[in-house]
Amino acid sequence: MRHVTALLLILTTTTFSVMPATAAYLCSYTARISPSDKVNSKGVSIAKGYTNATVAGILRQDRANLYEFNKGDYEDSGDCLFSSKAARANMQKSITAGNIPQYAKKIIVDGNPLINVDVYSSHIEVDILESNYNRSQSRIR
Repeated sequence: MRHVTALLLILTTTTFSVMPATAAYLCSYTARISPSDKVNSKGVSIAKGYTNATVAGILRQDRANLYEFNKGDYEDSGDCLFSSKAARANMQKSITAGNIPQYAKKIIVDGNPLINVDVYSSHIEVDILESNYNRSQSRIR
């Protein structure tokens, strides 16, 4: 029944990454994905193509901008895990290996969405709360 429910919600809910049943909730944070999150520390655009690696790089840069470069966006909040470079690298690897729907990639790469991220011991879940690209609410795991 759970899979049927997930299929019925496909227009508003999307998931990426594996979610073991024993995953412990750690914390949540909110972030606005802005143009500064799409440029690495050397000034090179990382928003190239609609790939998992691109999305992962953007989410990682968002956290680096907040913690390492002290240039977070107004709506960015702190989190319990990604203040270190090593933790951000692990987050990037996990997201790159996940299953991200194409439309979610487009929202993050082309738009400036407001996201909420729930951090678990084995994965993260990203809710797209607001987007100038697509006004519908989406969840990606």
